[in-house]
Amino acid sequence: MAHLPTRSFQAYQVFAANTNVGKTILSTGLVRAAAALSVGAEKQKRAATKAFYLKPVQTGYPVDCDARHVKTFAPLVETSRLYAYRDPVSPHIATTNPPPDSEVLQATINAIRTFKQSLGHGDKGWALLETAGGVNSPIMSGELQSKFYRPLRLPTVLVGDSHLGGISTTLTSYESLHQYGYDIPALLLFDNKSRNHEFLERYLAKAENRPLIHVLPSPPEKLADPKADAEQLHEYYTKTESYFKDVVQELEKTHEKRLDRLEELGDKARTSIWWPFTQHQTVKEVTVIDSAYGDIMTTYVAPPTSVATTEDNKETKKEWRWREMFDGCASWWTQGLGHGSPALTQSAAYAAGRYGHVMFPECAHEPAVKLTETLLETVGDGWASRVFFSDNGSTAIEVALKMALKSSQDRYINLGEATGRVEVLGVDGGYHGDTIGAMNACSPNVYNAQVTWYKSHGHWFSPPTVVYKDSQFKITIPTEMTDTKEPVQVTIDNLTSVFSEPSAKDPRLEIYRKHIRSTLVRLTRDEKRSFGALLMEPVLMGAGGMVWVDPIFQKTLVEEVRAFKGFGSEVSTFKNAHIPVKNQWKGLPVVFDEVFSGCWRLGRKSAADMLQVSPDIAAYAKLLTGGLVTLATTLTSDSIFNNFLSETKTDALLHGHSYTAHPIGCAVANTSLQTYRQMESHGDADKARQDWGAINHPTSNGLGVWSLWDQKVVDRISRMDIVEGVVPLGSVLAIQMRETNGPSGYASLMSQKVQQKMREKQSEEDDCEVAIFGRPLGNVVYMIASQVSTREQLAKVERILIRTLEGQL
Repeated sequence: MAHLPTRSFQAYQVFAANTNVGKTILSTGLVRAAAALSVGAEKQKRAATKAFYLKPVQTGYPVDCDARHVKTFAPLVETSRLYAYRDPVSPHIATTNPPPDSEVLQATINAIRTFKQSLGHGDKGWALLETAGGVNSPIMSGELQSKFYRPLRLPTVLVGDSHLGGISTTLTSYESLHQYGYDIPALLLFDNKSRNHEFLERYLAKAENRPLIHVLPSPPEKLADPKADAEQLHEYYTKTESYFKDVVQELEKTHEKRLDRLEELGDKARTSIWWPFTQHQTVKEVTVIDSAYGDIMTTYVAPPTSVATTEDNKETKKEWRWREMFDGCASWWTQGLGHGSPALTQSAAYAAGRYGHVMFPECAHEPAVKLTETLLETVGDGWASRVFFSDNGSTAIEVALKMALKSSQDRYINLGEATGRVEVLGVDGGYHGDTIGAMNACSPNVYNAQVTWYKSHGHWFSPPTVVYKDSQFKITIPTEMTDTKEPVQVTIDNLTSVFSEPSAKDPRLEIYRKHIRSTLVRLTRDEKRSFGALLMEPVLMGAGGMVWVDPIFQKTLVEEVRAFKGFGSEVSTFKNAHIPVKNQWKGLPVVFDEVFSGCWRLGRKSAADMLQVSPDIAAYAKLLTGGLVTLATTLTSDSIFNNFLSETKTDALLHGHSYTAHPIGCAVANTSLQTYRQMESHGDADKARQDWGAINHPTSNGLGVWSLWDQKVVDRISRMDIVEGVVPLGSVLAIQMRETNGPSGYASLMSQKVQQKMREKQSEEDDCEVAIFGRPLGNVVYMIASQVSTREQLAKVERILIRTLEGQL
């Protein structure tokens, strides 16, 4: 994090509204003024300030060289130039062999780090990075500068266009930078007859985080005689030094205020915010997040103690420090396309500008209709025909339950009459949300234990589970399904094979069918219980502990429920039977909760696709919008939808919220789903498929099941004594820890201990290493990558994970 500012180090980047607006002149004046603060520092008993100028990309070299210009007129300033090209053209056409963006970005960070490390004890540092061309000019790869430099997110000095027509380019540049999350503490313009600064001051007066606008004397016209031109520039910089010093001093005030605000955030949050799923009395440290981009959250960390002792035994106040943290919990499983995604930002901004929010019942807007079509073409392909919009996963399940229960009540005569209620079938350990209805559709667990209104409404099958342990996939069948005292285990060598039809020697299919059938008979015939839906999280149960359910069991459960004839006496004619439907539901409506597992989380478009089973109703959220805004959808078929059709409004699905199908969420979701589809095949994903044996697997249908996490790393973890098993599916890596000295399950503190160690960087000086921000989940340590995580980034996380786990042994 060497590029980020501290109390003793300031760093800025200069963007310009256009070319030829004086960006290098103003950059020179700024670093010259910063360096001038060192003059007389010793006599005045204040810290000396060392200035650094960096030009990452230069074209027209060596005729044009901005770093040389700075060095000529500001000799006290250290300068550096990284990439130079001969032709005076845009960087994207200056070379036929552009370096990778990651290389250019790292070289930029390294240059700032080298300067920062050169500062003496007690010195202050002041660094300025000058970009090339305008805000949205491309670099060598063709990526726009506004996006390329975003991971650094340095405070930005924007050089406005002082010429006629410059108001437009200046405001466009300002809004572009603001949209991408840059702080712009200063806007600089030259004073001339266009007087652009007067309008800009009025226009930006009410802007959020309004920049300070500084008007500086215009530089002299360039002279043909180089010597004479240099002399007049020397005179210009000398005469205007006080103007530039004013700017530098104002920047320092803004810089100090920013750090003050960040240092106060944690305490303010403690005293005013009620955090979810958090025991406030045990919170030792508040993670202050300044910004986030891609997989990385940039956090500001308080020192462990307030003072430090120097070699001469003098006490000095310790500085807060920056820490990059890999978002290991994907910000509660929402991140699909990385934080601060420019594509999602643009989609949200367009929809906000075009619509804001508009009424939805009996209305149509393009983002909602387009998203509906996309959902039916992807996760709903082949089975769904309707999409209902809501705001979050729990609500999407509430909607699904209303759909399913009414459909069952309309089909079965006197459903629920014997016991006075209609229940659901499910899988023990599943969790479907924090609202009361969704909670009641779960087995008793730690989440609903303290909810007075909670009342169990269902029967939950104990699931056979899968883990990867000692280099094999092991499926454990619970004793209630067998006649044995100990659970039966089946081992499988290949990940895709776990999802394949069992061989003739595999006992699972017969065990599952027998158990499910006998259970359904007992529940309905002997206990007289009524059921209105089968509800479950397909493949992977998230909040219940990242439990990987044997896909063969879930597929069999759906088949058996649909084939079972004992759920009640059917009406002679289904409601609206005259309306043709493609897929008529059978047995009970099958509801898949894909809030966690859906939208390519597990490497395929849906977990239902992995099971090769279609539900009648399914809920999607979290990855639906790529991690930017809240939105949820419940998909269903016409056989469910038709149960709500009549001439009476009270027969309709009476559910909705104020922001139903809000255009911003729908537009962002459209962009997310389109991006996921395009990313189904790319370099890192194809390599992962190959590593996990998913390519050309005889039963994979060309798709297979795979993990983004390195197979050798997962295998190594699976052989650790402290590990009960590993779940490697798509972007998810879950590790079940063996608890030896404490409570088990959700009450276990094992994962909390591991997560805490991973949040602490081993070396604060090593910018190549990141800390990992994770959330404890009982005895389960889990990591969730985004769909844009690179192999290089995941390799860093894997190294830290291995080191931490081996330190626990």
